[in-house]
Amino acid sequence: MKSGYLALTTGICSLSFCSLSLAAETCRAIPEAIKQSNSVILLGGTAKGPVKQVVMGEFGKNVNSQKRVLGQFDRCGQLVVADISYDKNDQNIVLAMEQHIFRVNHGWLAEYQISVKVQKENALVEVNNKQGNISYMIGTQGNIISASDSFMLMGKKGFTETTYDYDPQMRLSSSTSRGSDRLTNGEYRYRWSKVGLLLGSSSAQSKESYTYDAQQRELGMRMVNTTSNGTITTLDECQSWDKIGNCTLSYSHETEIAGQETLQRQLGTAYRFEYWDSEAEKDGEEKR
Repeated sequence: MKSGYLALTTGICSLSFCSLSLAAETCRAIPEAIKQSNSVILLGGTAKGPVKQVVMGEFGKNVNSQKRVLGQFDRCGQLVVADISYDKNDQNIVLAMEQHIFRVNHGWLAEYQISVKVQKENALVEVNNKQGNISYMIGTQGNIISASDSFMLMGKKGFTETTYDYDPQMRLSSSTSRGSDRLTNGEYRYRWSKVGLLLGSSSAQSKESYTYDAQQRELGMRMVNTTSNGTITTLDECQSWDKIGNCTLSYSHETEIAGQETLQRQLGTAYRFEYWDSEAEKDGEEKR
């Protein structure tokens, strides 16, 4: 699961209490394709096996950047709660993002806030502040069919509506967002392999692709983002996996080209998965 976010433990129940609650909960079994599609929408990635909890931390090696994700799932593979945070201080720009996602009767709710500040002379000036709530609605088969984002953007009320489409195998094929925040408007398209592996996604501003080995373990990811100043290319390579086949350590190399300037950034990401299947919870990694 490669996600561009990082999790907070603030506001989440203790792990022991959550484990008892999730174990006692009865859940609705849904097809694997729908579980993976919902995971892409909510967390930005997929994972293998009966995941109970995932913890992810990404840290910059030559850049001040930290991301964390903490997510917990029920026995049927549906997300119950997740906390995410992302902090970055780079090139006189300070970014801070927090998000809390939790399960509700109609699907999921997400509460978030984003702040972007720019260093000007001797002071930080906030150039973007967005706070909002996203309501994800599921259909009769358990797949997310729409999302409504109600927010305040620099003190002004706004709204974004997103719809999701699926192929005949109930794999997410596209999403379309329209609303008052032009930065989030647009369409994403998704590609899957015949065996249900996410191959990539694309929009007008970005393109992302994944590669896998013969054991269907994720080898790496390549992402290209087009910005107002140039392009950012990210190459992420997995270094180790657990026994289920989920990546536990990856290294990323990011190249940003802005005008005549080229910036290089290196980051490392560690993952820890816990599984409902007690046999799968045993430690052990398979090195490349």
